Amino acid sequence: MFAARCIGISLALFVLLYVPASLAVSRGWGVMLRLFKPRSARSTATLLFALRVFPFALASVFTFMFTLPSFLLLEPRSTDEAVGTAPLMLGLSCTALLAAGIVQAALAQMRTSQALMKWLDGSTVMDSEVAVPVFRTGKNAPSLTVAGVREPKVLVSDAAIAALTSAELRTAVKHEMAHAQSCDNLKKLFFRFSAFPGMGGLESAWSEQSELAADDAAVLCVKDALDLAGALIKVSRLSTQPQAALTTGLLHSSTALGTRVQRLFSWQKKPVSTTGSTYWQYALPSLGGTLFLVVATYGSVLIGLHQVTEWLVR
Repeated sequence: MFAARCIGISLALFVLLYVPASLAVSRGWGVMLRLFKPRSARSTATLLFALRVFPFALASVFTFMFTLPSFLLLEPRSTDEAVGTAPLMLGLSCTALLAAGIVQAALAQMRTSQALMKWLDGSTVMDSEVAVPVFRTGKNAPSLTVAGVREPKVLVSDAAIAALTSAELRTAVKHEMAHAQSCDNLKKLFFRFSAFPGMGGLESAWSEQSELAADDAAVLCVKDALDLAGALIKVSRLSTQPQAALTTGLLHSSTALGTRVQRLFSWQKKPVSTTGSTYWQYALPSLGGTLFLVVATYGSVLIGLHQVTEWLVR
């Protein structure tokens, strides 16, 4: 009974934090974006992803740092107290939510693996100097995409190779490499695992910014920008192939083609940004102060939280 109460209370407080935090993020991410005003597509994508994972991270950290220690240290093991109706119902709701996320993530991974096996059938490895392997695929594969999570692979179809010049192909592959280096497919897998109603707008905005960030990573000069713009236009004219969930293609985004092409045509070399270091100058003191406050008040917080759980059980 002690273990059942521990699990029930932990899951109950997890969902009591996770659901309100998710609702707040789903409604307020646009406000946070306007408040922080990121200066680049990469920093915008990073902020959006941080907001997307915040509810799950908050609930997980609170559960393992406070809820479990509070119960294990302060709850008597000899009592036969029941789990309680409220913790039971909340715990079951949390279990259903986590189970649904696990199923969605597993299905996305399975379907992507099946599609990747089909696309790689008869493929050949292309000579390249990049860390992620590049495969030349047949007509049944997407034109240009990076697929997979643990071991991502860049796929380039015969049609794309025939349509693009060597310079266009090089910049297009660099674009896909940027997605692989940013672990964008892994982030998509987490989106499936932590699916929550109302997060579609935030995820679409993240997808748009990750595409623009990959464009920026692939471009070092005006010629690269023009080559990538040409690759986007030519690939858009090729017959489209179905994409799997955990893939990121050259045009696999809700971002309008015209927007990206116009952005590349007007490309200018940007000065090295110091925004990241400025953020850390403010973030590190705040994190240090928060950590000190947690350590200083940890015992009293555990006692107070245990009183809350006792009320919840009753």
